[in-house]
Amino acid sequence: MGLFDFLKKKPLSEKVEEYAQKGMIGKLMKLTEATQPKENRLLAIDALRIIKHRMSVDHLANVMLRDPDIDIRTQAAKSLLMNGTKDKTDLLLNYSEEEKELGNEELAELLKRAAIDARDRTRRDD
Repeated sequence: MGLFDFLKKKPLSEKVEEYAQKGMIGKLMKLTEATQPKENRLLAIDALRIIKHRMSVDHLANVMLRDPDIDIRTQAAKSLLMNGTKDKTDLLLNYSEEEKELGNEELAELLKRAAIDARDRTRRDD
């Protein structure tokens, strides 16, 4: 690493945006892992909403909505609201009921809205 190479290094937010624009799901999914700092995870989860691909939807629905951190689950729900698919409607409704039982009314409502929006979309098979 050269003396001024640190000046060339992009901030994580720019990298995440670039990953999303290029459809680099694997890199974003790696940033959502529990070993990453929470801020990195939230950025990557938000970016996954841009990628209209079944793999990103599955990751958000099946992995992120099980996370013990409510902020992570909430961001996943917001991303799914933008990116969900018809085949996830029942799953989102189930998660909504679970969150309601836990007393997380705002998150339960987000998941319910995501499920209703997803119901009207077509299934993603990409």
